Amino acid sequence: MTKQNWMGIFVGILFASSVNGQVGRLEWHNSIELPMMQNGKPSIGVAGPIVGLTNGYLLIGGGANFPDLPPWEGGVKKIQKEVFVYSRDGEALHLVARDTIAEAVAYGGNLSLPNGLFVIGGEAEEGKTSACRMIQYDSYTKKITALRYPDLPFQLSNMGATHIGNKLFVVGGECQDGVSDQVLQLDLENLAQGWIRVGSLPYAVSHLQLLTDKSNNLIAVGGRKANKDAVSTLYQEVLKSSDGGRHWEKLTEIPFKAAAAVACILPDDGLWLLSADRGTTFHRVETLIFEAKHASDRQEAKRLTQAKNQLQRNHPGFGREIWRYDLCYEKWKKTGELPSSAPVTTTAVVWDDMIVLPSGEVKAGVRSPKILLANFFEK
Repeated sequence: MTKQNWMGIFVGILFASSVNGQVGRLEWHNSIELPMMQNGKPSIGVAGPIVGLTNGYLLIGGGANFPDLPPWEGGVKKIQKEVFVYSRDGEALHLVARDTIAEAVAYGGNLSLPNGLFVIGGEAEEGKTSACRMIQYDSYTKKITALRYPDLPFQLSNMGATHIGNKLFVVGGECQDGVSDQVLQLDLENLAQGWIRVGSLPYAVSHLQLLTDKSNNLIAVGGRKANKDAVSTLYQEVLKSSDGGRHWEKLTEIPFKAAAAVACILPDDGLWLLSADRGTTFHRVETLIFEAKHASDRQEAKRLTQAKNQLQRNHPGFGREIWRYDLCYEKWKKTGELPSSAPVTTTAVVWDDMIVLPSGEVKAGVRSPKILLANFFEK
């Protein structure tokens, strides 16, 4: 073998080692649980919570659950008002206060901004809302306050949301008459202008993630779209916009469908997909609902509804696999597992080197009270 060939192999090994050395890792440690409910019973958790950082504290609250009975037994979903405030001490979180917000909300967009936790739209007790609020915590009074900001142009929930500096972005989401494909922007330095439409996604989608990389590109991940009298469309696409949402390009697809996912971008140029609903059970449930709706007689409809309820009751959960997408080399790779059942329909919070996965849905209609915690290491 020639000297040049040996040199090429040696350089290749060094290059591969350098690339591998850049991949970070997550170390999961003891999770904690949301505090007991006001009735003295253990928390059952919430889906679509308000969650994020403000004034050096972590807020977790709002969200929706079934406090009395599960949905397959006729339980009614309730939107919650209580908010829990946590401080951080190394790898530990400590509850320092609990308060309520004036208007209950779930399934909105959560953005941790320098001056507060910005909550966008979502679902209130009366239905979807267009309201936007800056949630703040006063450590002296131990109280939560909410400042109103310009409303969205229409009622919207389960959207993707992120920010680049003072510009806030919302993509997709469920509106009153279907699913949106719009890209909306609010400039905090020009509030009089309000939310404006700056572009469109290639397709209508809700229950997606919207993230920002270190180059200020917008990254949209997965999602789903409800269809009339047909099962939902679930997406495995990853889209990128380098011009603030005006134009989008497709990146390498996720290896599976991924709706209601939880994801974050970490300093190793990795998009970390921590959980997702791959839709297998979801589609089977939808199919039974549609068949029961169009059944020829009551007995058949009842049988199909019971089959649907049994399927939800025995839901296997959303798995525990963690996947990482290398934003430089555009490749997906499984990188580990969560320490417990994966929560979907929640928001991951990156707090310096800590990753927080608060509550969320772990099975159809079932929430988790757990707050999963990990530390991120670049090597």
